[in-house]
Amino acid sequence: MVLGIALLASVAPASAGAAAYKHYVACGVSQKAKPSHKCPKSSKKGAFFESTQADVFYKVCVQFPTGKHICAGKQEAIQGTLYVNKITSNIPGMHKITWFVAGKQVGAFVLNVTQ
Repeated sequence: MVLGIALLASVAPASAGAAAYKHYVACGVSQKAKPSHKCPKSSKKGAFFESTQADVFYKVCVQFPTGKHICAGKQEAIQGTLYVNKITSNIPGMHKITWFVAGKQVGAFVLNVTQ
């Protein structure tokens, strides 16, 4: 089994909205992947992040069903650019994904990886 997260970045147009950050998890790593709280273990899984109001540095962390906790190092997010961190886990169960900006948690998402 491979555990960890790797950075994949792609550009997307900025969207209007009051929230400073958009964050979600999807069963896929393309910009067209839709948010989901449930993915099969064999699928690609991505943790998406976008800063809508400013350039920032962010960190994304995954807590695995085993209790192991892994964070990707500080990453720059240019305003209006959608970033995806690949979640390379095929462990069935609940995964908690959290995003941090300037040391403060700005989002959380729970993903159930199914058999």
